[in-house]
Amino acid sequence: MPLFGRAKNEAVPPAPVVPPGPERLPDPPAVDGSGRRSVTDHRDYLLSQVASLRPFGIGLLEAAGLILCESIRADLDLPVYTSALVDGWAVRGSNLVGASTLLPVALPVVGEIDAVAYRGDPLTPGTAVKVAAGAPVPEGADAVVALADGVEVADGVEFRAEASFQQNLVTAGSRVADGEFLLGSGTVLDARSIALLAEVGHDKVLVRPRPRVVVATVGDDLVEPGLPLERLSQSYDATTSLIAVTSRQDGAKVFPIGIVPTAAGSLRRTLSEQLLRADLVLLAGVADEELAAVLGDLGAIDLAEVAMNPGGPSLFALIGDERTPVLVLPSDPFAALVSYLAFARPLIRELAGVPPLECPARVAPVVRSLDCDPTQTNFLLAASGPRGVDPLPGAGFKGTIDVAKADCLIVVQPGAEHIEAHSDVDCWLLRP
Repeated sequence: MPLFGRAKNEAVPPAPVVPPGPERLPDPPAVDGSGRRSVTDHRDYLLSQVASLRPFGIGLLEAAGLILCESIRADLDLPVYTSALVDGWAVRGSNLVGASTLLPVALPVVGEIDAVAYRGDPLTPGTAVKVAAGAPVPEGADAVVALADGVEVADGVEFRAEASFQQNLVTAGSRVADGEFLLGSGTVLDARSIALLAEVGHDKVLVRPRPRVVVATVGDDLVEPGLPLERLSQSYDATTSLIAVTSRQDGAKVFPIGIVPTAAGSLRRTLSEQLLRADLVLLAGVADEELAAVLGDLGAIDLAEVAMNPGGPSLFALIGDERTPVLVLPSDPFAALVSYLAFARPLIRELAGVPPLECPARVAPVVRSLDCDPTQTNFLLAASGPRGVDPLPGAGFKGTIDVAKADCLIVVQPGAEHIEAHSDVDCWLLRP
């Protein structure tokens, strides 16, 4: 028996398989010392991930409020024909040169045109045609003498004054000329511009469509308004209504689907179904790792902290074959509204092909002093009064009751720790 046996190969346990994490969106912006992005950097990053919707032809009546994606020139004259301004006699002005009371000029009347008749044959030199106001004048006529200024005699009419060029005429193209520039690309189509397009014969126009926005709230203890509350932990879902109506006011075509359970399977299935009709999905919920994992199963995500109050983690994703953007808003109605105004509204406008726009803003004095966190952007609900804007009292959770009392948001940029009473502050207006 050998003194030393060959060492047996011991089985090496396989290395644990670490499941890959969700795919992350590329090139995130820089962060501050505490790992947070600024509001502006985060907004610009989200905007860089989406593109404006492709324009297509749409019926005029459906185009109100949309952005024109072509330049429009007239392809006809308006009016389309030269007509008489008054009842009278269509003549060639050169035939009445020298006409006066002492030397009247008589011309034979070779026809009559009423307001709805075809203009007839060209006017023969040395003749006149009787025309009604609004009727087309025959080709060759360059003036209309008022009915009372001509004296009917035998088979003709006698004129006792000269006629000036284009006298009593409404000339073709005097309102709009063929080829005239009417509307430029980028015009917001309102009732007047749509009526103009209709008058020059357009029934469709090339525009970017209204962004289709699906709005939902993720939660298990939320109840649809109108149904009874069955447990003390339950509350009514107001955030879906708040965000859906605000999106609609911003020009989106909104599909509110209400409450979605937090279970990963239900959420994944709901999102997959909604992608068929969504250009943007707005979810109100908690932007945590579980929700990030669900969105990561469907696409690429961006999970970040933003230096803002109210705020919290911000979750954004591009999911599905079409890379549909999904933005997760906080579940708190006030925080959801702030995040909507800061990030979702610019996304909607980017999809619609118009420049990003924050709320209508103004500068106003603040009624009382404020203490703020200088490391972040602070948003405070406030009500306007005769002395300025007054921040609403209270801290922590703010619901739609608080939002309804406010008509503006005080926006305090990073770096400001204390604001004295009666100092001017920037405000985002919540009402027109």
